[in-house]
Amino acid sequence: MRKMTSLLITILLLTALSGSLAESLPLGADTAIGDLPGKQWELHSLIKSTVTKIAQITGEDSENKTQSRFGVWGVDLGSMAVVGDTTYMFGGDTFADENNAHWRSNVLFLIQDDDPSDGLTIVNAVTDKRGVAKELLGSLKVDRTEMTVIPTNLFAVGDTLYCIYMSVTHWGEAGRWECRYSGLAKSENLGQKWTKLNDVLWPGDSNFIQTANAQIGNTMYIWGIPSGRNGGVALMKVNVADIEDYQRYEYFIGLDDNGAPSWVQGDAGVYQAETVIDPMVGEISVIYNPYLGNFVMTYLSEKAHAIVMREGVTPWGPWSKEISLASSSMYPSLYGAYMHPKYIENGGQTFYYAMSQFFPIYNIMWMRVDLP
Repeated sequence: MRKMTSLLITILLLTALSGSLAESLPLGADTAIGDLPGKQWELHSLIKSTVTKIAQITGEDSENKTQSRFGVWGVDLGSMAVVGDTTYMFGGDTFADENNAHWRSNVLFLIQDDDPSDGLTIVNAVTDKRGVAKELLGSLKVDRTEMTVIPTNLFAVGDTLYCIYMSVTHWGEAGRWECRYSGLAKSENLGQKWTKLNDVLWPGDSNFIQTANAQIGNTMYIWGIPSGRNGGVALMKVNVADIEDYQRYEYFIGLDDNGAPSWVQGDAGVYQAETVIDPMVGEISVIYNPYLGNFVMTYLSEKAHAIVMREGVTPWGPWSKEISLASSSMYPSLYGAYMHPKYIENGGQTFYYAMSQFFPIYNIMWMRVDLP
C-alpha cells in the first residue's frame, strides 16, 4: 500500500482544504465509474445515520415461517441477486431444529417483494421432493478436509446466477476459520441446479475467500477478504463476458504515478493485490448508492463489535472511516450485512441489509439504514 497510501493522504489533505475532491480522480481504463448516476467525488459526513430493525426474515418466528414450510429452523448470511421479479437469497449452514438436525451447508430462498419497508416475503425455496429446502452446493462435512461450503456472494449476469463460495476446512476459535479455496459456481435454471466451475478457484491463503461485488458497465468489481474476520479488503475485476475465465481476472496492486489504478492479470496478481481497507473486516457487501454518488460497503468489525459501513469514492478508495450501524450490545452475536441495489428508497438515502445473529436466535434479520 506504499504508493497508494501516500497518494491517498495527499488527496485527503486536498479534500480537507478545498471541501471536495477534484472534479474527478484518475480512473485509468475504469472510465465507466465516472458515468455512474449522480457520481460525486467527495466523502460525506454520515455519522448521524440511523438504523432500525424491520423484521426477522427466516425462522418459525418470522412471518415467512421457514421451519414449517421448508424445514429451516435456523440459517444465516443471505447474499442476494435479482433476475426478473424474483430476488434470490442464498443462506449458509442450515438446520431443521434447535438440535441441529438435517444440516445443510446452504439453501436458496425465492423472494418476491418490491416493498422492503416491512420485511421481505419468501414465496418459495429450492426444495426436494418433500418440499424441504435442499443443499445446492455439496460439501464433504469432514473436519479438516471440508467441513462445509458457504456461499459468500450471490450475483446475476443476465439470467444466469453466479455464486462465489468458500470451502471451509476447519472452524477455529470465534472469528477464525481455515479454507481450502474459494470458487465460482453457476446456475442456468434460476437456482434449481448448480455447477461448481473447477477452473475458477482462488487459493485458500489468498485475500479472495469471501467476496462482494458490484457491476459497473461491463466490468464486475469484486472485493475480497481472507478466511475469518481478521483480514483486510482487496479488489479484483473482470469483464462480465469473462466471468468464467480465471486467467482474465485482474487484481488491484495500487496507484501509478498519475494516481490511476494499476492492475495485474491472472495468477501473478492474486498475491500482489493491495488491501484497500485495513483489517479487521468480516463478511462484506458493497453497492453503489446514487444518493451519495459513491459506494457503500458494510461488514462486521470485530474491533468495533458492530456492523459498520464505509463510503468509497471509487472501488479502490479513498474509503471513509467506519460508521457504526448496529452494535453487538443491542444485537448479540451479529454478523453479515448483505445489501442489494434493488432495496433502496429515496434514491439511496434509505437502504436495507440482511443481518445474521448466531445467538439468541440463529436467523436472518432485515435492517434499515437512513442516511443524513
